Amino acid sequence: MSPLAQRLVAALRERPHHFGELVEAHMDTPWRDLLRAWGEVRAADVLGRDQTGRYLIK
Repeated sequence: MSPLAQRLVAALRERPHHFGELVEAHMDTPWRDLLRAWGEVRAADVLGRDQTGRYLIK
């Protein structure tokens, strides 16, 4: 998993986030790189969602 994908997972381990919150936290990251890292996280099959739809690590 790329370093950026690892940072996304670490943030989601700390607390649940909406996808938009993750985007806002990485505004200095090129969009394509962020989407590629998000794809890695999704492919790892570690995501869950809470009652409000925020992503978390299951």
